Amino acid sequence: MTDIQKFIALANEEIETAELLVKAGRYRLYLSRSYYAMYYMSQALLLSEDFEASTHRGLFKLLGLHFVKTGKISNDLAKSLASAYDDQQMSDYNIRFEPTKEEALEAIFEAQKFIEFIYPMLDD
Repeated sequence: MTDIQKFIALANEEIETAELLVKAGRYRLYLSRSYYAMYYMSQALLLSEDFEASTHRGLFKLLGLHFVKTGKISNDLAKSLASAYDDQQMSDYNIRFEPTKEEALEAIFEAQKFIEFIYPMLDD
């Protein structure tokens, strides 16, 4: 299995985990897993063009430079990743943050849309 395939597998695993979490009413964790599904898919995309990011900030920067600015992915898609990151930060680190089921379902919808857009761009 190539590294790109491993990232794709991790993204799919995170989506499956997120779906289990929402059924269990664990919306905080659900938001985090939805973001990581998008994160792993982004890592696969970067790797498909021989780029690697070791930080979240680095990932956003590389995606912006090599995919958004070149028109390969839309600014809206990049914004959905940034929004998912913000949700992940809130859900993991803000004890007062109480996401709703609707917010969780919107997060999984955005993550699935992101993955469905990126997947055909991958060579592996």
